[in-house]
Amino acid sequence: MVAERLAEAGYMLALEVREGRWDHISNPNEKPATAYVPLISELRRRCPGYRDDEYSRAIGEGLFNSR
Repeated sequence: MVAERLAEAGYMLALEVREGRWDHISNPNEKPATAYVPLISELRRRCPGYRDDEYSRAIGEGLFNSR
């Protein structure tokens, strides 16, 4: 399970994606392997101290929950 703080940050980042603030990157729903790289970097900056897989999961869950 993703830590609550990281999950919240991932959700907030996903809302930004949905609002179009991250339109300069590939669509995360089409090419997750490449599209997540800038999102993981941003999430790592906002919420340091987790593993890459935890960041990926937080972003994935955030995108799913923000639909």
